[in-house]
Amino acid sequence: MLHIVGLGLDNGEVTEKGLEAIKNSEEVFAEFYTNTETVDLEALEEKTGKNIEKLSREEIERNDRILKSAEEKDTAFLVSGDPLTATTHYDIKHRAEEKRINVEVAHAPSIFTSIAETGLNVYKFGRTVTLPENSKPESIIDHIEKNDSIGLHTLILLDINYDATEASEKLVEMNEELKDREALILERANLDDQNILHGELVSLESKGDTPHCIILVGDKSHKEEENLSVY
Repeated sequence: MLHIVGLGLDNGEVTEKGLEAIKNSEEVFAEFYTNTETVDLEALEEKTGKNIEKLSREEIERNDRILKSAEEKDTAFLVSGDPLTATTHYDIKHRAEEKRINVEVAHAPSIFTSIAETGLNVYKFGRTVTLPENSKPESIIDHIEKNDSIGLHTLILLDINYDATEASEKLVEMNEELKDREALILERANLDDQNILHGELVSLESKGDTPHCIILVGDKSHKEEENLSVY
């Protein structure tokens, strides 16, 4: 049996279903290569009475530690945010099912729900893109332009520990027309020190620790205009 458990973005966001899955598992693993580690695993170990082993990307994706364990015993795999947001985790679910391993998913809050705190309507977001720290994929600008063409907002996820101010500068280097674009920086979503900044992309300066993400604002309703006015 494989339990894929979302931890949310802060302590206390794992659901009762998730906690029960951890308590009932013989082996418990966690990964933090897809997001910054913002959850206190030691506190979770005390709450559930389980030892939690952190695994690297290679151990999970190449060495199949999760599936090998789940073939023999009840196994919990803990993931920051919602467990199926990252495609690599859905791949684990799919491959487990191909091996006829029973899979149960415990969902949790993620960045895709937290963006609603900006006051923008989550139904009006287009395709999400990820901006890596060490490259400039042209596809990012292509997807932004496609979202823009139908008036949708764009959520830009950033590499772990990638500062939004630096990322904003890179976006402008990739497309100078984005310089004066209305944008938001969402810092440390769901955490006690969450912060939201609003203004022109080129003028936004992040203030807090990562994780950060950037939102390029598309066409706004009157209510969204009103909501953004608080920033």
